[in-house]
Amino acid sequence: MSAVFWIVIGVIVLAACSGGGKKTAARKDPYRIDRPHVIDPDDYECSVCHRRFRKNQMTCPYCGARFGKQVTDEEEFIFEEDELEAWDEEDEI
Repeated sequence: MSAVFWIVIGVIVLAACSGGGKKTAARKDPYRIDRPHVIDPDDYECSVCHRRFRKNQMTCPYCGARFGKQVTDEEEFIFEEDELEAWDEEDEI
């Protein structure tokens, strides 16, 4: 009975130490997320550490990940554009 207990504890410790492999998968193929804006300058986000930066570069200034590709996320751009249109409509009334 105590041998089974120690085996179970050992498996739990190994699983906790390995981290489930999620971190290594994120570092395997890092990419840069381009986030355009309507008025403000565009900014970029690292897919590994998820921090944002302003400089157009293919290496994260925070974690050092080298980006193999770029992906554009226009969600904020569309939101800002809709907000500007709503303000223009209010001014016309």
